[in-house]
Amino acid sequence: MKKNNILKWLEENANAKTAEFSASLVPGIKHKIYGVKLPKLNKKAKELVEQIETIGWGSCEEILLRAYAIGYIKDVDAQMVKVSEFVPKIDNWMVCDSFCAALKNAKKYQKQYWKMIKQKAFSNLVYEQRFAFVMMLKFFCNEKYIDEVLAILAQASPKIWDTKQGLAWAMAECFIKFPDKTKPYLSKLSDEIYKLVKRKILDSKRVSKAVKLMLKNENHADFA
Repeated sequence: MKKNNILKWLEENANAKTAEFSASLVPGIKHKIYGVKLPKLNKKAKELVEQIETIGWGSCEEILLRAYAIGYIKDVDAQMVKVSEFVPKIDNWMVCDSFCAALKNAKKYQKQYWKMIKQKAFSNLVYEQRFAFVMMLKFFCNEKYIDEVLAILAQASPKIWDTKQGLAWAMAECFIKFPDKTKPYLSKLSDEIYKLVKRKILDSKRVSKAVKLMLKNENHADFA
């Protein structure tokens, strides 16, 4: 499918209400939004795996099509090349999180992905950082990687709200799955990040009432 055909398809599937809602979720988004619903984009992306370079960068939907298409690449080495090209161009949380969700190969090829992800946690590019945090919570919050994940999250220094939220989300996931391992790391977080982590844990339906009560009664310094 050539670039002009992709744009035609986007125009045919555009939805003004969806576009308005998407724009409200990502204030200040730089790209045009057609309002094509994500399941449609995901389905179309599967057809474009061999034609990724024909997909433009001019709209949010084109960027998401590229993200989803990369996720459908079966060969991990070829996929990793495209991931490395794509990640530095992420400029909002919606594209970041959609891309992470598409990279299901990371569950199978953890060694290859981990090498890249642990470096990006300390990137100067804020959405590279969020990419690392979200990938950690989705694919690396497990027995094999939990200790490394916690150590990195405790050392990382997110600068903007979206990356702070990403780190807090990842740390909360660690706590939910590995509470005893995670507790000592909570005291290493800034007060701001700790409050975000605490709120996400308290909002989770996977945490018992007893644990939530404990958290409500504990201060940040109590975990030191």
